[in-house]
Amino acid sequence: MAPIEDKILVLRLKDGDKTAFKALFERYYPRFLSFAHRLLKDQSAAEDLIQNVFLKIWVGRANLNESKNFKNYLLVAVRNEIYQYFRKQFRVDDTAEYPEIIDASQNQDTELSAKELETRIAGVISKMPQRRREVFNLSRLEKLSNQEIASRLGISVRTVEKHIENALMDLRKHVNVSILILTMILWC
Repeated sequence: MAPIEDKILVLRLKDGDKTAFKALFERYYPRFLSFAHRLLKDQSAAEDLIQNVFLKIWVGRANLNESKNFKNYLLVAVRNEIYQYFRKQFRVDDTAEYPEIIDASQNQDTELSAKELETRIAGVISKMPQRRREVFNLSRLEKLSNQEIASRLGISVRTVEKHIENALMDLRKHVNVSILILTMILWC
């Protein structure tokens, strides 16, 4: 369907029009349910996740921006919900094995347990240059923004971004896990 039609429906939705919400739901629910199911491999979890996204849209409808592409907005919302779902799964049992985290392109036959993975990550971080390690720890452990890190260390925001980028490259190179899983582990 045309994005213009979506914009009209979003405008109506902002005013509390339930038929507009229903039209958007019926248009996008099947597509995003299929997307979530492919990633989660759990139909029930995928249904809950997509319904939760649409519930959040209904609750926050007044804040929707009709000039933005609604389909793209949904994609980001669904992606964020999927990340949250995986974060919760990793937190539930941090000693479970993660066979899916091994990058298939590396053709590794071994599986890493969560403890082994954490040990590897800590080892890679400990071998980083001091400033890179410091920036990375402030970002991921203390959850400071790039601006806050730059102010604290007296460096530019761009330098902070470059240190984080290099740190993530080091981790990807030495830990051999997919970037999706690595990102989820580091942001938990």
